[in-house]
Amino acid sequence: MDIMKWAFPLYGIVMIAFGLYVFGIGIWGLTKKRPLVFSARQLMWFMVAMYIPLTIQSFVPLFESWGRRDPLFIVMPIIQVAMFVLLIFIFWRQMTGYMIFGVYDETFREALISALNKLNLPYQETISKIRLTSLDADLQAAVASWMGTAQIRIKQLQHVRYAKDIASAMDEYYKNNTVKVNNIAFIVYLLLGILMLVFVVVFAIFAPDFFFRF
Repeated sequence: MDIMKWAFPLYGIVMIAFGLYVFGIGIWGLTKKRPLVFSARQLMWFMVAMYIPLTIQSFVPLFESWGRRDPLFIVMPIIQVAMFVLLIFIFWRQMTGYMIFGVYDETFREALISALNKLNLPYQETISKIRLTSLDADLQAAVASWMGTAQIRIKQLQHVRYAKDIASAMDEYYKNNTVKVNNIAFIVYLLLGILMLVFVVVFAIFAPDFFFRF
């Protein structure tokens, strides 16, 4: 069984999809000229998809040595699958929040405070988090102004659904108010998408057997 015949084309398809996705984010931000709010789990699924071909490849030695009963070739795929499952679990727990692209410290804070007030969520600010007193929950907010990105997430899993409401309210704020946009993240994603698509095209032209082994 030639597993690699399926692994490399799958890897190419995932790279094309991810390249188009990040390229689309860049184009969206530069054309709409306002911050973008989206679920962090969108990125999670692409990360998981990128790992699938590697997991498939781990089974190659097992099938190539079928009948030899080599413990190494049996254990390695099991470990790879276990790592894959653990990776999904970690991503699922960590990426429960929302990403905001195109922001500065002040534009992020203004939108966040506006969202909390709109949703009637009283809060108490500390150095590392925002305490949502009515929910007894912690809203974690992080901003990387140099990149123009931010993330919000609620620590307590039972209140995660409120992160969606806050993100939606922030998105409405950006739609209805003119704010200064930090385009660095959009430019980086645009270039990253182009490079990924060029990478796949170059391999498809000069090394077609790498991706297309049917």
